[in-house]
Amino acid sequence: MANIHFKTPHNLSHEDARLRVEEIAQDLKEKLETNYAWKGDSLLFRRKGASGSIDVSGDFIEFNIKLGMMLTPLKGKIERTIRDRIDGMLHTGGEGKTS
Repeated sequence: MANIHFKTPHNLSHEDARLRVEEIAQDLKEKLETNYAWKGDSLLFRRKGASGSIDVSGDFIEFNIKLGMMLTPLKGKIERTIRDRIDGMLHTGGEGKTS
């Protein structure tokens, strides 16, 4: 099992940051069949082989992801992809989505 943990700063209002995280969650649901639910300012998600949370605060968004054994060898690639996507979505008005 591997863990991915990082924080990324943002200059958005709290509401806008939550909206961006919601966009990420909807994208994950569509593309990776991920289930998610909000608990306060934390978005909890789960899918086969991975689970975690995305916590929204006034200054940053924190990611905690647990990868199962099958995804552990891809940890580096998964983390790079997430960081690139997040940077795009937080700093370009939500247009960091890829198909």
